Amino acid sequence: MPRISMSVADTEKLSRKLQGGQYQRKARRIVKRNGADLSDKTKSNMSRVYTGHYEWKKGRGKVFVKPTGATSKSVTVQIKNGGYSASVGAHTKYSPYLEMGTRFMAKRPALIPAFRTQGQIFIKDLKGLMND
Repeated sequence: MPRISMSVADTEKLSRKLQGGQYQRKARRIVKRNGADLSDKTKSNMSRVYTGHYEWKKGRGKVFVKPTGATSKSVTVQIKNGGYSASVGAHTKYSPYLEMGTRFMAKRPALIPAFRTQGQIFIKDLKGLMND
């Protein structure tokens, strides 16, 4: 799956703030909360866009197959770099095909829209920490 990441530029002020222990704790909380919110938004999007599909069954023709929820259940949040980084992703082998589509199937993005929305909230939270 393609990697999607975010970095924040012009972080001198944030770096100075993080020298104090109280701001380090606040920054780690911001990362943890936004990682959890990204996971929740991704799962919510999955329940909305993964509605099932048609599959060819021998002797029966095209048959509608209900979603199992396996991809949504496989979404995890990993907190890394001492709490300053969060990684959210789905871990089924076919999740990239659902997200990006194939030549046979339209894309059904769930993680990318959640990332766009949550990314803006994350930046707002970091700006709030810098102005604290």
